[in-house]
Amino acid sequence: MRPSIDEIVSVLGRLEILSAEVIDTGQNNHVLDTGQLIIRVPRHDGACRDLLRETKVLAALAGRLPLPVPAASVVTLASGIVATHTKLPGTPLLDLAGMSDTRRQQLASPLAGFLRALHALPLDSLGVRNEAHDPLTEWRDLFSDVVEKVLPLVPADIAIAIRGNFERFLSADSEQLATAIIHGDFGTGNILVDDGQVSGVIDFAGCSIGDPAHDLASLSAGLGDDFLALMHPYYPGIDAMQDQIRFYRSTFPLLDVLFGLEHGDDGALNAGLEALRRG
Repeated sequence: MRPSIDEIVSVLGRLEILSAEVIDTGQNNHVLDTGQLIIRVPRHDGACRDLLRETKVLAALAGRLPLPVPAASVVTLASGIVATHTKLPGTPLLDLAGMSDTRRQQLASPLAGFLRALHALPLDSLGVRNEAHDPLTEWRDLFSDVVEKVLPLVPADIAIAIRGNFERFLSADSEQLATAIIHGDFGTGNILVDDGQVSGVIDFAGCSIGDPAHDLASLSAGLGDDFLALMHPYYPGIDAMQDQIRFYRSTFPLLDVLFGLEHGDDGALNAGLEALRRG
């Protein structure tokens, strides 16, 4: 059961929500945008847990990063929860189409600075419990799910390539993987730009301790490897992460397929399968 707009209006006491723009932002949340307030309505139980955790993470990160991030709070309703925050200025940076080299460089510098600052924070900064574990454990678990649920859906040559990618990655020494606080979904839809400048970063539901190369993989998936090259002067060490970046990028379509299967989302399922076929 998901909170209705009428229930949200009644609890928050804000009539402008009735005329809010309803934004479908993908797999986890519906978003209501009043122009001043953002209201996120979780689609499923996992998204509810993520929103509760995210508010704690954002509170812990407040004032510690060089770009604005939301100051979110959770409101409990009879039928569930919603998260609210004041809308940050700007619109999502969806692509680089039509941008000059100078403007691209103006975006690369603050985004690199944001990631450097985030990745440099002490690991206990999140304010939520993070169990120490082998950093490869989650990828072994993902591989198991992929073998069981995804490989039967793809042609044999693609299945062989997927197996090879995972086996090479999992054969590495886990101690060689960097560990840092990461955003966890540093894709273009979560980076805001206003008047040509980066104006904020949103959606910290996936913020956790992990490999910083994962954030760079998310960014390159949306903006391309050439954009990462522009970040090199501001984020030393990107070249050394190339193998991890490529691996993490290869897992994104697999995650779409698994989500689609788990939640009956044909759009996510088909998008993931098509991405796997394209390579």
